[in-house]
Amino acid sequence: MKKNIILLFLAVMMQLSCIEELELPYRNEEPILVVDGEVTNEAPPYNLRLSYSGKFVSGSIITSNLAVNGARVILSDEKGNSVRFKQNIYEPALYQTDAKFRCEIGRTYALRIEMPDGKVYITKPQLMKDVSPITNIYANKIKNFIRFYIDTKDPANSVDYYRWKSYSISLKSTIGPSNSNESGNANGTCSTSCWAYNREDAANIFSDRYINGNEIKKRLVLFSPIEETAPLSRHYAEVKQMSISQEAYLFWQQYEEQKTRTGSIFDPLPATIIGNIVNEKNDKDFALGFFGVSGVTTKRLMVEPANLSFSTEESINLRPPVVVTTRLSGNCETTYPSYGCTPPVEWK
Repeated sequence: MKKNIILLFLAVMMQLSCIEELELPYRNEEPILVVDGEVTNEAPPYNLRLSYSGKFVSGSIITSNLAVNGARVILSDEKGNSVRFKQNIYEPALYQTDAKFRCEIGRTYALRIEMPDGKVYITKPQLMKDVSPITNIYANKIKNFIRFYIDTKDPANSVDYYRWKSYSISLKSTIGPSNSNESGNANGTCSTSCWAYNREDAANIFSDRYINGNEIKKRLVLFSPIEETAPLSRHYAEVKQMSISQEAYLFWQQYEEQKTRTGSIFDPLPATIIGNIVNEKNDKDFALGFFGVSGVTTKRLMVEPANLSFSTEESINLRPPVVVTTRLSGNCETTYPSYGCTPPVEWK
């Protein structure tokens, strides 16, 4: 019996000795510059966020260790006018211009980013093109959401590309602070209810290739969530209609395609989407993101859910966000991107 045990032990050791240890390669890529921002014909200041690629805490929160510190960022036009984006001391990734330099329709603008390590990233000059006004804005409701739409008239005899950015302000509620340290006033006006922002994060873009010179009708631009505890409270929506370049249109089109892939093993691996920010001395070295130059027109609408018709139409070109079915705990103003304790006084 003892002899059998020894033979078994030796056999196992021989099998183990035949197994070669395999060290899997660890992917540890160098951080890449990430640029997020644009300039428009709206009133300044203009915002630009500079960070390094890496793990974000949540959503779009940029931690201090990922922020680009000490960059020199210059915006200039074709006439030699320029303005500097200065770093915000309270939010290191944020760079802002002053309130004096305002961009104009018909001018071209280029960006120059001088990094702390000596690298310089630039964009080609981009024309700020005018954009048609929004002719109409209206809404209907479905389960859990109010949907906002716009109409506009596409100009003839030109190739036009559009992007829509939208948000709403609506009433939100929470259970309230879980302890006395979470809010200085546990019974305060905003501790359990507040007016908060709902932003449309999708790159809602459009080309006039097939409708040139005609109307763009019933373009869905925003889902505004209906609060379960306040189903009849007002919703305040703002829609920005933007002119974008063909290059920007193709960039955001690829961005949305990657976001909406099913994620099966048969899908192609996501590739880096090339933007328009490139190293001045190395055209193979691109920053991530896209710096945009856009003409903008804006329209607002305030609606009361009780006055809206219920719709069974399919939502085209946008997907509704995930519905939060549980009431969150915490102070309302810190739990949600808060507008304030009271709704807007005027909304025109």
